[in-house]
Amino acid sequence: MIKQSVFKWFDAVQIAVLITASPFFIFPKLRLWWVLLIIPLLWAVRKIVEKQFVEPTMVNVPVFIFLIAVLIGTWRVPDFSHSLPKFAGVLFAIAFFYAIAALLKTSTLLKWAVSLFLLGGFFFAIIGLLGMPTFKVKHLDILMKIKDKIPRIDFGLPGAELGFSTNAVGGTLLLVIPLFFVMGAAAWLHQKKKEIVPKTAAAVLLVFGLAVTGGVLLLTQSRGAWASLFVSTVIIGLLLLVTMMKKKKIYVIAVTALLVLAIIVGIGIYSMAHSDQLQPGIKQAEGTLLFRIQLWNLALPIVKANPWWGIGLNSFRLEPEVRYFLSSAHNQFLHVAVELGIPALIAYLAILLLMAYMCARVWKNPSAAWMRIVALGLGWGQLAFLFFGLTDAIPPGAKVGIFFWLSLALITVLYRLNRRDPGQTQQ
Repeated sequence: MIKQSVFKWFDAVQIAVLITASPFFIFPKLRLWWVLLIIPLLWAVRKIVEKQFVEPTMVNVPVFIFLIAVLIGTWRVPDFSHSLPKFAGVLFAIAFFYAIAALLKTSTLLKWAVSLFLLGGFFFAIIGLLGMPTFKVKHLDILMKIKDKIPRIDFGLPGAELGFSTNAVGGTLLLVIPLFFVMGAAAWLHQKKKEIVPKTAAAVLLVFGLAVTGGVLLLTQSRGAWASLFVSTVIIGLLLLVTMMKKKKIYVIAVTALLVLAIIVGIGIYSMAHSDQLQPGIKQAEGTLLFRIQLWNLALPIVKANPWWGIGLNSFRLEPEVRYFLSSAHNQFLHVAVELGIPALIAYLAILLLMAYMCARVWKNPSAAWMRIVALGLGWGQLAFLFFGLTDAIPPGAKVGIFFWLSLALITVLYRLNRRDPGQTQQ
């Protein structure tokens, strides 16, 4: 009887323990490194109680390859104290992903989780706005004037002494803004269908959330985030359009290939046109594409020299030609390869592909109307975040990176529930 009770409540206890211990992972101390052992301990107890270390999901294999790369890469770093914040961040994010995937067993719990995800994105937008630094002259004057009227708060967070990175704030908001949009639109268009949204008040709150998060994204003046949202919106619009046409696969492949090719050709033409300015070291003005190309040119030889396990978490900034405050290679995929190696990059790409597959399956055959809406919003957000990763990066283990893993958890649970009998998923 006791064992059955533990079995029933362990996943709730697990997530409660992780939330309670989260400050030790978000702001880790070297002398308290042993606190990190909470996670393998929880997994070991779960193995005893539920016969499984973690919840089975479609992304288990690539996630564990990624985690192994993190462990090996961190072990190879001479100064563990330097990599500790990122290592603790990755470990906590993956553990939280599995805790959510285990806890959300019903559609009701998933709906609450989606609501909390949006609420978290809303408050993140407010905190991010208040914590962003004063803009440089190169930004749009009208947006600078609006931002300057908003008081800045120094939250005193380690690594953000100069203020929150505007690109990090903008990139993270890409994961929640599309979900706000599609749920808000569905709310207004289907107010009588309670399986999508229960009340008109919900529609008002969703639109308000969209206005706030979208407004903050605008004020970040993160051109990479703006462009990513625009490109992903065009692609989603085209995909929705071709679903109503014949020969869908041909159109989808052709449109996607042309867009990707256009981006690659554009970067290539720009690089060739400014090749005479690409000198060793980083001397160009920050915020430009040329500046990013120079960073990529520095990162590629590092990947070639360390293809298997990379140079370790948080180590790119320590390279001689990279200034310390440049925490990333300004390309999500290149940065993963630099610090964790090519196997970790392959695992990361596999996670993205599996997310796309899960969202597509739910969209194509939803067991409830609201599931299709959520799949569209989450998938659209991940697509925008993918494009953002072409010119910027949120390094593995970064504090705001938890939003990526939360989105992944919601997509995973959504796919799992959608595969069950529709009558069961409504419980």
